[in-house]
Formats: sequence, C-alpha cells, structure tokens
Amino acid sequence: MTRGRYRAGYAQRGAVLMVVLVALVAMLVSVIALSRSMDTHHLVAGNLAFRNSTLHSSDAGVQSAVLFLQSTVGTPRLNTDDVDDGYYAVIAEPNWDDEAYWAQCAGCTVSAADFAGNRVQWVVHRMCSAQGNPNAAGNSCSLLTAAPTAANGGSFSADAFNFSGVAQNYYRITVRVLGPRNTSTLVQTFVSL
Repeated sequence: MTRGRYRAGYAQRGAVLMVVLVALVAMLVSVIALSRSMDTHHLVAGNLAFRNSTLHSSDAGVQSAVLFLQSTVGTPRLNTDDVDDGYYAVIAEPNWDDEAYWAQCAGCTVSAADFAGNRVQWVVHRMCSAQGNPNAAGNSCSLLTAAPTAANGGSFSADAFNFSGVAQNYYRITVRVLGPRNTSTLVQTFVSL
C-alpha cells in the first residue's frame, strides 16, 4: 500500500504547475490590455467633452454676429467690407485655419476666454458676388424672395407655407472656437435679414 502511494506521487512531474503559470500569464496580459483600454476610453470621453464645450460656446459667437447684423441692417454699412468688425460684403472661402485671417478682425472676438476656457471669434459673409447694393445690376446675391403661391405640381405645392413679405439677404456666420486643449471647432450658420 505504501508503494502505490509513492508511485502516484512520483508520477506527477509539475504539469499542473505549468498550466497554472500559463493561465496566470494570460490573466496578467488581459489585465494590462483592459487597463490600457480604460485609459483610451477616458481619453476619448475627455476629448468629446472638450468638443461639446466648444460647440456650446459657439452659440455666443452666433448671437454676437446676429446682434451686429441686426444693428446694421438696412444701412449702407452692409454694402462694403468692414474687416475690423468681421464683416465681408462678398462671399469668400478663406483658409479657416489661417491665423492671419482671424487676427485682422479686431471686433469679432466675443471674449478673451469663456467659463470653459474657450476663445470665440466670428465673421460674417454676405452671400453676394460683389460689394455694393445687393439690388444693383451685375451683383448676384442669394435672396429670400417673396412668392405669391406654390406652383401646381411642384415640390412645394401641397401643404406648403409660402413666404410673403419683403425680400431679405442671406448672410453666412462662421464661428471659430479655440479650446484649452488645442481643440478647434468651426460652426457655420445662415441667417436672413
């Protein structure tokens, strides 16, 4: 009886120990991968929070630009460029990342930095092909025009509300928000006045 016990113990050569060590190494690798994955998720969530912050701050830029337009609507001031106030009477597609373009506008910065550390700037482009009176010959402008009724069979013929009133010019407001983590957001809005 003693001899049988001795042989059973002697036959074990550490196979279970090797299996346990391989399992421990696999668990260690999975723990390291999980912790790195969590760090990445936190980084992505933080970046999304900063992006949302810049989007919320862009509302202040749009509001400031609309107040500028409302204070000058109907005046000849809107017929020519006023770079210091961030107004352009002609549509343009500048390089929005160009610091020199934004630096020439002294009056279009909403604040040095808002509560989230974002700096908000805006510019306005009138949707016209040339400076001057939008109704002048040769000046092509995007206008919201008055229409008497919707044409029969057209896309607006059924259940459509028709604009009736004075024709209005379109303006494109571009807001740039620079965030504290080197984030940058551009928001464009079209308004008609």
